[in-house]
Parts: sequence; C-alpha cells; structure tokens
Amino acid sequence: MNREAALSSQASILLAMARVGFASYIAYPAGIFMVFLSYPIIIMMYRYVMQALYANAEKLAGYDLQAMLTYVTVSWLLNTFYMTPTGRTLGARVRDGQVAMDLIKPVNLMMIYFGQSLGRTAFRAVFATLPLLFVFLFITRINAPADGYLPMLIPAVILGYLLNFTMDYIIGLIAFYIGFNMGIRWAIRMIMGIAGGMVIPLAYFPDTIRKFFELFPTQYMFYQPMQIYLGRVSQHDAWIIVLNSLLWVLFLVLFSQVMQWGGQKRLSVSGG
Repeated sequence: MNREAALSSQASILLAMARVGFASYIAYPAGIFMVFLSYPIIIMMYRYVMQALYANAEKLAGYDLQAMLTYVTVSWLLNTFYMTPTGRTLGARVRDGQVAMDLIKPVNLMMIYFGQSLGRTAFRAVFATLPLLFVFLFITRINAPADGYLPMLIPAVILGYLLNFTMDYIIGLIAFYIGFNMGIRWAIRMIMGIAGGMVIPLAYFPDTIRKFFELFPTQYMFYQPMQIYLGRVSQHDAWIIVLNSLLWVLFLVLFSQVMQWGGQKRLSVSGG
C-alpha cells in the first residue's frame, strides 16, 4: 500500500509539473505562433531544394522525389514535437543557483524537467505539430505512413522524443561541471540534428560518415522513425528499431542519473 501511495504521489507531482509546462506556453503563445509560422517556411524551402536536386534524377540514395519530400516534411514536423528547452533551462538555473530549489523538492530532478517537458510537448502537439501535419498532408500531398507500420511508428516516435529529452537533459547537466553550457548545447544540438537525419537521410552521407553516425542514438530520433514511416524496412526490422530505441533510452536515463549524482556533489562542494 505504501508503494502504491508513493507511486501515486510521484504521478501527481509529474502531472503538476506537466501543467506548469503547459501553462508556460499558454502565458507566452507568441512562441508557438512563431513555430506555426516559421516551420512551414523552413519546410517549403527544403522541399524546393529537393525538387531542384531531383530535377535530373529519379532516385538518390534509394529515395524518389515523393519519398524525399515526405521525409523532409515529416522529419521537421517531428522536430516541433521533440524540441524542448530542458538543457537551456536547467543550465540557466544551475548558473544562477535556482537549481538548489529544485533539488530540495521531494522528487527526482529529472522528473521535474520531464514533467515540464511533457506539458510543453502536449501544447506543441495540439497547436503546432498536428495542425501542420494535416496542412501538409492535404495541401502538399505527402505520403501517409506505410500500411501496417503504425503500431511500430507510434512507439518509435515516442521513444525518439524520450531520447531527445534525455540527451538535452544531459546537456543541461553539463552546467554542473563547467558552469556555462550554452555554447556546448548549441554545438551538440546542431550535431544531433545532422547525425539524427533531421535534414537529410543518413543514406545520403558517404558510407564512412553514415556508419559513424549510426553508432549513436541520434539516428533513432528522426532517421529510423522515418524509415518506418516510409515502409523502407520490414516490419520485423521496424520492431528491432523500436527495441534498440528503448535500450538507448534506458542507458541514457541511467547515465544521466550517474551524471546528476556527480553534478549535485560538485554543486555542494562549490557552495551552490
């Protein structure tokens, strides 16, 4: 019974943090409006680039024009669902000492930021990701998910989100060790976008670079979910992708907790 009460308490805290995250976007709706306004422009720019690239070719790296237009459109829409200010927010709170107030709360630090991220993600999904997806589905005629792949696609996208959150949280934890993480965060996020296949599929890269990028979990954020979306892998391999994503999430969560434990000790020694 005590265990059930503890789980209920943790769930209540997580829900409360999610409400905080959701409310933070309601208080500043201009940010979501700018996402809704800017992302179609970015997506259309990449679509025009791909149309020019395919002007004299039917297929490149195994993708025809329609598949590539679908890829760049959906991958950028996934980014509206994935993106989170966790690393930036946590780093700022470490620098100004406010993270001490988070650490005294009766809940794991990661759960606080995960709850807030869930609330923000729910807001973006409702007011940006889904509306933009419907717009592009009916106006630009992108491909719908491959038949029979939805049961694998949904967990792949959810795990992609968890990977993105966990890696951004780890970036935030770097501030415990170096004090200022903004430059590192910007660089890592840029690499995550490229190595994750957000802009172009990893298949476009030379084999050496592609194989190097495939060593990292970033491929499970955009590239591998898009292989499932387009039906470019068998259903068996799609489930393997989901399993690998789950294993990476579990590893990164464990790594983040070790890193958090060391960071908290360092913060205490520094007088924070």
